[in-house]
Order: sequence, then C-alpha cells, then structure tokens
Amino acid sequence: MGELFYFSGMADLTAKQNLSNFNRHAVANCPFQNIVWTDNSWNISTFLIGRNQGRTKKIAHFKSLRDKSGSKSTVETPFDMPFLEFAKSAFSEIMRRFKLQEFRRFLYALQAIEQSLLNAEAEPCVTRVNANILDGASDILRARYKNAWSVGRCLERIVTDIIIPARLVNHNLSWKLSIPYQQVVRNDRLDPMMREESTSKLPHIQSILDLAKIHQESKHLPDNIVTGFVSLAMFAPSRVSEILTLPVNCITSAQDDDREMMGISWRPAKGGSPMTKFSTSDASEDLAKKAVRFFTELGASVRVAAKWYADNPGQLYLPPGFEHLRGKPLTLREAGLILGRKNPIQSGYAKKMGLEPIGEKTHDPARLDELSGTRGTPLFSWDSFQQFVLAKLPATFPILDGVSGLMWHEALFLIPEHALRPNIEANMNVPFTITTNMLNNQLGANPDGVTVFSRNGMTHKDGSPIAITTHQFRHLLNTLAQSKHLSESLIAFWSGRKHITQNAWYDHLPQEAFIEAYTKLGDNAPELSVQGPIADKARVIAEKNGLTHSQALKIELGAIHSTRYGICRHDYALTPCPKDKDCTMCGEHAVVKGESKHLAEAKYQAEIHEKALQRAQQALENGEPGASRWIKHNEGRLQRWRLVLELLTDPETPDGTLITLPPPEHSQSKTGLAQAVRIVNSVDQSKDESADDLKALLELDFF
Repeated sequence: MGELFYFSGMADLTAKQNLSNFNRHAVANCPFQNIVWTDNSWNISTFLIGRNQGRTKKIAHFKSLRDKSGSKSTVETPFDMPFLEFAKSAFSEIMRRFKLQEFRRFLYALQAIEQSLLNAEAEPCVTRVNANILDGASDILRARYKNAWSVGRCLERIVTDIIIPARLVNHNLSWKLSIPYQQVVRNDRLDPMMREESTSKLPHIQSILDLAKIHQESKHLPDNIVTGFVSLAMFAPSRVSEILTLPVNCITSAQDDDREMMGISWRPAKGGSPMTKFSTSDASEDLAKKAVRFFTELGASVRVAAKWYADNPGQLYLPPGFEHLRGKPLTLREAGLILGRKNPIQSGYAKKMGLEPIGEKTHDPARLDELSGTRGTPLFSWDSFQQFVLAKLPATFPILDGVSGLMWHEALFLIPEHALRPNIEANMNVPFTITTNMLNNQLGANPDGVTVFSRNGMTHKDGSPIAITTHQFRHLLNTLAQSKHLSESLIAFWSGRKHITQNAWYDHLPQEAFIEAYTKLGDNAPELSVQGPIADKARVIAEKNGLTHSQALKIELGAIHSTRYGICRHDYALTPCPKDKDCTMCGEHAVVKGESKHLAEAKYQAEIHEKALQRAQQALENGEPGASRWIKHNEGRLQRWRLVLELLTDPETPDGTLITLPPPEHSQSKTGLAQAVRIVNSVDQSKDESADDLKALLELDFF
C-alpha cells in the first residue's frame, strides 16, 4: 500500500493559488472508482463497502441548500462555482484520509458554509471564509438540525483538517464550534423520565405467541421467511445486521461433559470479536437448525447463480439444460425458465422483463409455446434480456458484507427475487438480499400495508394492528437474561458487546427484581445502593450484631414486592398489611431512583393531592362541615409525596438507589384506628374528658 500524502499549502502563495493546487491534488488522488469528477452526483458504493450493504447505494450529491429536489436522487441546484470545485476536493480528501461510512454530514457542513457565504453577500469561494462566516454556518446548522453537534463537528473538521493546513485563507484563522455536545439519541435507549408504556422496547408477549403460531401452521413462503428470521433472532441477542450476514455454514458445535452443544458462529457488529453463541435449550437448538436448513434450501439455486456471476462477470447465468441458448434469441417460455419461474412470462409483461422483440419467430417444435400452434413463437433479444438481469446486481457485487468479506454466494440470507412478495412469482435463479426495512415492514412497520400478522388475520384484542421491530427481540432476550441475574460480563459477551456499560440500554427489568436478587444470591448478588432510614438501621444492626453492612441490609430488606406506589418491604407471613393503599405514610415503603414507574406515580399522586387540597380549602372557606378534618388528615400525605418526588429527581442520587422514607410522626394503622374507636365509644368518662380524648386522637391523625 502506498504512503498517504496530505496536502499542505505554501506560505509564499496566495490563498487562491493554494486552492488551485489543492483542487489539482484532490483530482489526482481521488479515491473513488468509476466516477466522473465533473458530475454533481457521485456513486461511491464500492469505495468502502459497509456492514450488510447488499444492494444499498451510497450517493454523494453536491447540491446547495437552495436545491428544491428534496430527497430525490438528483441535483437541481449544485453549489456555485468556485465553491463547487472546493466541495468536491474537500469531500474527496476527507474520505481518502478517514474512510468514513457516514459521509453525508460533511456534505451538510459544506452546504452551510456556502450558504453562509451567500448570506454575507460574499463570493462563494472558500478563500473568503472567516470566523463570522463559520459562525453563520454554525447558526444554519443549529436551525436546521435538532442535534446539530454531530454535523457541526464535521464543520469544525473541515476547518482544522482542510482549510487551515492547506492555507486556503489569507489570514490567521482560529475557530471552535460553539454548539454544545448532545448525547446521540438512540432509538433503543430507555428514557427514565417517561412513562413505561412509551419507553418499553419489549415486544408484546401475545405477538411472540402469534409469530410462533404462524411459524408452525403457515405454508406461505413470505411467512416462512419472516418467522425463520425470528427463530434466529430469538436464538441469541443479536443485531439484525449480524443475522443477515450469517454464512451458510454458520452452525458449529462443541463437546460438553455430557453432550455435544450446538452453536452459531457470529461476527458481531460495532467492534466485537468473532464468537460462537451456543443454544440455551434443546428447543432453541431445534428451531435454529430448522431455520438454517430452510434458508439453505430456499437459497440453493440463487447461490449457484451468484457464484456463476462472481466467476463470470458480464454473462447471464443459464441453469442446467439451457446452456445451448447462450447468445441466441429467446422465447418467453425460455426466458421464464432461465429466471427460474414455474409459469411463462406473459406477453404483456415482456417489456417490463427487459425482453425486446426482434420481429422473428421460431417454428422449432421443441421451442414452441403451448398456444403458438403452427404460427410460431415470437423471439426476443438475448442482449436486452441479459442486460436486464445483470442490472439487478449492485455495483458492490459479489461482496455482500464489507466488514467480514462475506460473498453473496456464501450468505445464508440470500433468497430468490420476489420471495417476500406474496402476489408475484419468485425468480428462483435471480439472487436477492434481505434488508432490515423489508423485515420491519413484514413485522408491522407499515401498518397500512400487508404484514405477516395481517395476512394471517391477527390483531391486538382491541383490533389494532400488531407491530414488532427486528431489534425488539434483542431487547427481550437481554431482559430475560437480566431476570435470571446473569453477570453483566456474561450478558455483554452473549450479546456480542464490547463494553458491559452498554447492557443498561437493553435493561427493561423492574428494579425490585434486582433487590430480590440481592437478598437471595449471596456472594453473587449485585451491589445495591440504599438511601434513607434503612441505611442507618442497617448500620446499627451491623454494629450491634457484628455483621457486615451487606448482611445487615439483607436482614432489614426482608420480603419485597412491587406495588402501584413503589416497593413494599413488609413481610406478609408475619402480619397482614397495617395500611390500606397508604404506602407513603408507612416506614416500610421504598422507591427506586431511575425507575420510571415510581417517578410517574409520584408526579401523579402529588398532582391529585394538590388539587384535592385546593378544593378542600375552598370547601372550608364555604363553611362545609368536615373540611378542616380532611385537610389535616391529608396535608401530611401531600408532603410525603412531595418528598418522594424530590428524592427521585435529586441529580446527586445515582440511578438504581433504593430510597426509604422516614416513618411518619404519627403512624396510623387499622389496628390503631380500631383501638381509638373503642377508647372513644366504650370508656365511661365525663363529656369534657371525652372531648379531650377526641382532641388528642385527632392530633394523632386517627380521624
């Protein structure tokens, strides 16, 4: 490999002279093949083939912000000259030096620079760039993008990696991006500040059962393809790109003490090392084997065709028995058989299939169509048909996955063209790759279209359409692993992650499960952070009994269970609950910082208590009987809920901390209330004494 040369401007030249030299350098060292420099759209699909790139095209458009073509793959208004030439040179150099998979942000940054120059009524030339122009470009990005930092960072790199070292301006330029960093929003990351129904990334359990039913009963090919993918997605927590780039020979095995264990060889995305994920049960092993066998058999013919195209570029694949037709005009029946269709191509669809008539007929009995009779069968151009079929192969062919080097004919998920389209006959000799969007659409991402569920008459109980995403299976398996209290390192390994810190993004397990694990798993238990009176009480127990803090905490935690309001630590084996939905007024109530359900309930309870107290105050002002007693009885509850809300939103408290409240000053229970009633009703005292007792009980919050 040759040495990579960077362009550096010369101090004794003007900015425009350095720009001219920079442009010549970029043209001479352009890293892209098969592009025309003067074109305003470059197809760079083959420059750096990505993970499971398949048929995806990568096009760089040098269009200005004034272009009205939108998402169309055209350029109606390119950059103005001479900025257009600089944009192409800068983009070429950036890609040559850094080999980026995501390149569009640099084009967006270039758009902002040019527009800022035009807004300042300056010549659209990079030599006119200064700090004010760059500030203007930054403002454009800030107004255009919700998360402008990532594009703004590309703007800064154009300045520091291209403009300054190439000396493309005549003045000293020092500029830093003012857009603050904003953490990238992941579509699979939990937001603890939102309610459970809007944050859950887990599939509905009924939808999983529906998929299982379809898998067992449906004989429809699109259904079999989708549920076959789901079988492998449920084998181990994997990204969809990892599954779709499995090779045909992905099944492997290892010898255990008792038996041979079946596994699947994976190449994780995002930097993980190649690994084998073993089956967790006999059922998952059988399902995975059947799925691999299904896709192996389904794609057998197209793998043969793909291998032919890899070894014989530019030549149409002919199945066995049709080799004698190479280069000759074809009938519609012959063209259909070459494609691998069971039924002949209808004459009305000949043009759509790339078949151009040559104006001749064949009277060869072996080639006649059934309906032709003695009139002969029309012949169609070989070259037009060959060109039509070869055009279906992308520019990146025969490489399917640029990361692993997987070839099309080696891929498990290579299927016949149209196999996922139930209303069109599949072309069994035309190779086709599955994309993530295709699977998501089949699983319900296109609710207005036909899905695997709608084809089988399945909906939610309320009649709404069922929808799952390919990534939800990964979340489900991770949550199940968390529920079994596996170690974080094991979960990260099983999921193909590089760092265990990423486990939290897939953790949908209620916090009470971790507390239960803490009390029952002994030395293998996860660490538990606590705050409030329970921490002080555990410390006292530890000091008095010579225990460790962890041992004392496990004793104090006792039995736990989830309630609507938080976590209850009361042991029902000893006594019934002394409260009735009055959890915040109990010393055995706890909440967990970072648990969205607890935070949402605290907000809700504080809100309804505030509104109720406002109405009670109005009732008191209106002289309604009992209002003062109700206010006195419930003011404390509002204060307790406000305290819960304050603790759950304290930024100093780490997520996962178990928080307990101090016992209320006067603890009310059903037992205490009954005893108070007996005191008032049964004790034979004077009227004044009874009034004093009643007053005392009221102060103790019994009524």
